[in-house]
Amino acid sequence: MSVTSPRFSLYKRRDTQTFSIGYYVNGKRRWKSTGSTTKPEALRALTQFRELLAERGHHVSLVQFTADFLAFAQANYSPKTFVIYRAALGRLALVAGNISLKEVTAEHFDRYKAKRLKDKTKAKHPKEISPVSVNVELRMLKAAFNTARRWKLLDVDIFDGVRLAEVLERAPLFLTPQDFERLIACIREGWFRELVTFAVLTGMRRGELLNLRWCDVDLSRKLVQIQSSATFRTKQGRRRTIPLSETAMYLLNARHGKSTSEYVFTLNDKQINAGWVTHRFKKYIRRAGLNDRLKFHSLRHTFATWLVQRGSTLFEVQKLLGHSSSAVTEMYSHLQPEQMHSTVNRIDLNLN
Repeated sequence: MSVTSPRFSLYKRRDTQTFSIGYYVNGKRRWKSTGSTTKPEALRALTQFRELLAERGHHVSLVQFTADFLAFAQANYSPKTFVIYRAALGRLALVAGNISLKEVTAEHFDRYKAKRLKDKTKAKHPKEISPVSVNVELRMLKAAFNTARRWKLLDVDIFDGVRLAEVLERAPLFLTPQDFERLIACIREGWFRELVTFAVLTGMRRGELLNLRWCDVDLSRKLVQIQSSATFRTKQGRRRTIPLSETAMYLLNARHGKSTSEYVFTLNDKQINAGWVTHRFKKYIRRAGLNDRLKFHSLRHTFATWLVQRGSTLFEVQKLLGHSSSAVTEMYSHLQPEQMHSTVNRIDLNLN
């Protein structure tokens, strides 16, 4: 039998019938006997042990916390999220050094931000890391240190007052209907043309499309379930249902039964590699002579933009895209000013 928390667990040994406390040190599992055979006594011992560790919190180094947190993150987050956590905490250690966890201050995050904004990518043509990417890392660091507070290793929010990198407001990049026709005309492979078309018809993310299985498709009700599986985790683990348009239904009906794979979109009956899709899409964007900044994710922006331009509300778009907050969907609000005329005309003054 066990009682678990993110950092501690109680386990009753079968041989001695006594409870032991399980915890992590430098990412490795450790055990400490409570000497108790009853659960209430063991829980009191666990509380005392946690308080003792809290008192010793100033002795926990940043490196030790990083190892413990990454062990926790690897078990609780997607591989992609874990990689970002690992990289951000590793860079923070380079900025701050191997100091005590309680010695980390807002200044270290400010220095982290300044350094990252000057860093260069490792791409073929290096460029500065975007403020958006830096802010993603800062938010991950904030989440990690919030976990440290939850584990009673910190008493205060050391991230308080830290400002994110300034991001210039810019409209999302999308394809016009004419651009989309030019792009589709350049794509030679039928399966890739269908993948791109389905993306712009549904607003699904690349990972959602490539991991879409036939068991998630309800052709009779014209619905698609976006959900996590054993090999795929949706963004923030959320599940949502997408209604399919008649065109999207036509595309799926044409594909149904033509492959033995469980996945809807395949290449030679095998799941398609995400990186390969990204590079192939960029190749066709350039061949069509379109904006080189366009990427596969731009198809999701295109879906939302076309809906707003055709009169859909931001609330409807938010639900279809699966945005957790309306603030994210606000990026498309600039497309609606003409639709607000009926609103402002409710104020009618007689100027004669």
